[in-house]
Parts: sequence; structure tokens; C-alpha cells
Amino acid sequence: MNETEATARAAAVVGPIAQVEQVQGFAGNRTFRLRALSGETFYLKSGATIQAEARACELARSAGVPAPEILAAETTYLICAEVPGSPSSDDAVITEAGRGLRRLHGIRGDDGRWADRLSTPIERLDLLAGIVPDDLVRRLRVALPPFVDTVADAETVLLHSDLHPRHLYAVGNELTGVIDWGDAMYGDPLFDLARFSMAGDAALDAFLSGYGLNGVGLERTLSMYRILWSLMALHAERAAGGDWFAAHVDTITKELS
Repeated sequence: MNETEATARAAAVVGPIAQVEQVQGFAGNRTFRLRALSGETFYLKSGATIQAEARACELARSAGVPAPEILAAETTYLICAEVPGSPSSDDAVITEAGRGLRRLHGIRGDDGRWADRLSTPIERLDLLAGIVPDDLVRRLRVALPPFVDTVADAETVLLHSDLHPRHLYAVGNELTGVIDWGDAMYGDPLFDLARFSMAGDAALDAFLSGYGLNGVGLERTLSMYRILWSLMALHAERAAGGDWFAAHVDTITKELS
């Protein structure tokens, strides 16, 4: 989708558009910021997981999580209202996000695919040849399958799957939005906590305070989930034709050390 198409599709939903610009995001998607003549700002996002993202936003909002308001959702694109504020790493904002995630994790769903979702990136490690060093591939094939077996029967809930402070919007110390639900899926709630833990110990402590969970004894599980999240991210980046690999490989290397 180009700017002309984005403008036309958005105008049919929100009225005349005064300005449109593409904004940076995941290589597999295209996102446009659209300023309407009314003065309001909207976003149009196109990609392969749009319908799932729109549904996740609707479910999150039903649980009291401030996900973006979806104004239109078609097969390959969605239009949403702008979330007020800007990304925040304020402790109060993070703690409130933890409360929100706990509510999100009350939305249960079991499609029986959690073990498959975790196993697939391991089974497809050959696709990452030249991206992940061979010795690291061998270590992953030894370390990950036994862990997957231990969490295969975890109760599955709705996950954001890519939660970190840059996706938390706030005005002052008030949480106004949790954005970017393109990776939402059903799985073990600890997978979400592991992803957020990559923001550091202080952020995780603030988050767990709101979530209502003591992280003692979860260190290994969170570590293994950080590896699996990074491995999934590498596969997604490669498939989308991107080149953001080094940070994910570094995370995997660190967690296995």
C-alpha cells in the first residue's frame, strides 16, 4: 500500500485527509500517520496479521486495557485512532501496565497450539543459516526442546507478545495506551512477562508490582522464554526481508552463557 491508497481508504472512514506520512515500524508492515482536516490524527496499518491485531485490540479494550480504538478493519489493513501521549518508562505507568496485563491474561483461549508455536522456530533453525552461528544453533537444539516439554500444557491466555516500555503511552504518569498488538496470540502468560523483563530488572519489578506476582523462582523460565521470543523475532525479521538480527542473536547468546 502506498500513501495515495492509504489516504483514500482512511478518508472513507474519517473524512478528508490533510497530510499523510509513512512511519517506521516492523519490516513486514506499512504504517501511515494521517492528519485529518478535522485536526485529529489516525493511523493506517497494513500487513498480514491485521485481522488478528484488530481482534486483540477489541478484546483488550473489553478487559479495560487501553489498546488503540479500531475504527475499521479489513483483510489487509486497519485504521485506528491516535493514542494520546508518548512512550513512557515511568514506574507508575509501568505498574499500571502490569495491572492491565493481569486483566488481559484473564482472557483465556486454548487452540492447542502453544507447544507448536514454541517448537516451530526451533525446527526451522536451518532457515537462519548465516544469521545465527552454527555453534549457537547446536546449543539451541539441545536446550530448548526439553524446556518446551515443561510448558507445553500451560494454561493459555491472550498475550500481547511484544510488550516493552516503548509500547506504553502516557500523559504524565497516567497510562493512556498500550500499542502494537500485531504479535498477539494465546499462550503462557509468563511469555509476556519474559518479553517485558528484557527492559531490565527495575522495569520488571515495577511491572510485577502491578501484575501482582513475585518473580522469585521464575528466573530460568523467563530466560528460556526470552530466548524463544528472540528466536521468533529473528524468523519474523528474516521472512519480512529485514536485517535487525544482531540484537536478537546477542540476547540468545547472553541467555545461554
